[in-house]
Amino acid sequence: MFRNQRNTTTQKFSERAIAQKRERLPWARIVAGISCGCVVLGMALKPSGTSLAQVPPSIRQSAIEGEHQRPVSIAVDYDGFTEPKFDVLVAATEIGRLDDLYVAIGDRVQRGQVIAKMEDALQQDAVKTARWRASMHGELDAAKSETELMKIRLDQLQSLADKQMARPDELKRARADWEIAKAKELSAMEQNQLRKLELERYELQLKRRRIESPMDGTVSEIFHAPGEYVTPSDPAVVRLLVLDQIYAVFNVPVENVDDMQPGRSAVVFLISLGANLEGVIDSVSPAIDGESGTVRVKVLLENPDGDLRSGDRCRLRMVRSESKNQSAKRTRSLPVRRMGNLDAGPVEDAYQR
Repeated sequence: MFRNQRNTTTQKFSERAIAQKRERLPWARIVAGISCGCVVLGMALKPSGTSLAQVPPSIRQSAIEGEHQRPVSIAVDYDGFTEPKFDVLVAATEIGRLDDLYVAIGDRVQRGQVIAKMEDALQQDAVKTARWRASMHGELDAAKSETELMKIRLDQLQSLADKQMARPDELKRARADWEIAKAKELSAMEQNQLRKLELERYELQLKRRRIESPMDGTVSEIFHAPGEYVTPSDPAVVRLLVLDQIYAVFNVPVENVDDMQPGRSAVVFLISLGANLEGVIDSVSPAIDGESGTVRVKVLLENPDGDLRSGDRCRLRMVRSESKNQSAKRTRSLPVRRMGNLDAGPVEDAYQR
């Protein structure tokens, strides 16, 4: 009885499963048909070329490397400022009161031009005295006359000695007097030369009281007015700028400094003029600023007419060409170094993160 009931229950479950499968069969057929249609449509629209997965590995690697080595142009702008070729503080070589000033701010001066004068009355008197002493020649003339006289006396005694009419000691004495006269003449000549050298020294002292321009330039600042006392702690009188050539100064990141080579041409845009000027990279500093991680680069600009001013804001644009492979190399890892008992692993370049 129980076996018959069990068989009847099993038969009912089987019939129910078959009915559910029949109900799902049309939907399965519909999904299968849609899938086949999509596959056929995809094959019809598929390009005739070969996919990257079907390309041999060697050819695929060459194509990837060629894509990475394709040059890429990158334009980088750097902001900077201009500064004069030389910025000179013209100072007095001696202390004293400033007697006169011959220039004003903005004046162009030439090399050797007198721009100021210290009080020099004492030095002028010393030069006059030394010049008069240098012109003295009485002592020298007397020494020359005495030398000639001693020579004549020696010649006379020598002629008498040849005739056996003069004693030998008289001849020796005359010869000694002649030698002494020549020494006195030489001493007078040396004194005369010494007085001339003293004159040159006093003239140099007088010249040092005058402040001359060391080079061609433009006066930009005056530190002392006439009548003020110039001390050793504050000897500067005038500030002189040399503007026939000026520098455009830029702080370039250290990772880009390889593009800055001395002698390379560069175009600098001056903000005040609103124009581009052609220049040449003059110098690249060998030192890196530790706080900013930059290197100072100077571009030399010609300024024969003096139109450009120092302190002007400017901009430098450099165009770099590099491949993707080279760009990836910039993020290289540093080698492992052993530090005591600790191993320092690869450290990524912090500037390229």
